[in-house]
Amino acid sequence: MTFQIGHWTFDNAANNRTFMTELAVLLHSRDINFDAQDRRIMCFPHIINICSQHVISKFINIELTNATKVTPVTLAPNNATRQSFYNAVSCDPIALGRNTVRVLRSSGQRQDTFDDIIKDGNDKGWFSKTGNPPVNIQLCPLQLLQDVKTRWDSVYFMIMRLHEMRPVSYQYFARVGFT
Repeated sequence: MTFQIGHWTFDNAANNRTFMTELAVLLHSRDINFDAQDRRIMCFPHIINICSQHVISKFINIELTNATKVTPVTLAPNNATRQSFYNAVSCDPIALGRNTVRVLRSSGQRQDTFDDIIKDGNDKGWFSKTGNPPVNIQLCPLQLLQDVKTRWDSVYFMIMRLHEMRPVSYQYFARVGFT
């Protein structure tokens, strides 16, 4: 009689390595050939998350991410004063984005003000797409998204929502007076 044992998919937790090693010992005691290292497959999304977090960590100043005070916010630069890519990255855009989301989502009152600005801006034509001539746009009433450390794509979605809602954020900070 032959036994066939397939592969096992796990994340990188140490207890999974221990499990596979102990399983190999138990199977070997029953004369079943089992190579714990060969039969363990790392979870591909987990590997992508780990790689993404390492790349993101190179752009983040952890002190800004966990800041307890409000980070200064400036209004959008005009074309004459646009930052270079190097200057923008050195300002830690991911940490600043996380801080902006944290501040705006920290209370129901701030979220309501954000919603009111979207409604007022849509009604009064405050939001426009650049072009010649600029075109007024309507923004959906959406809140900003927080990223989640265990989801590699959540940073992407946070940044995309921040980009989409940037005109609202500018109006918010201009109205509330954060500087």
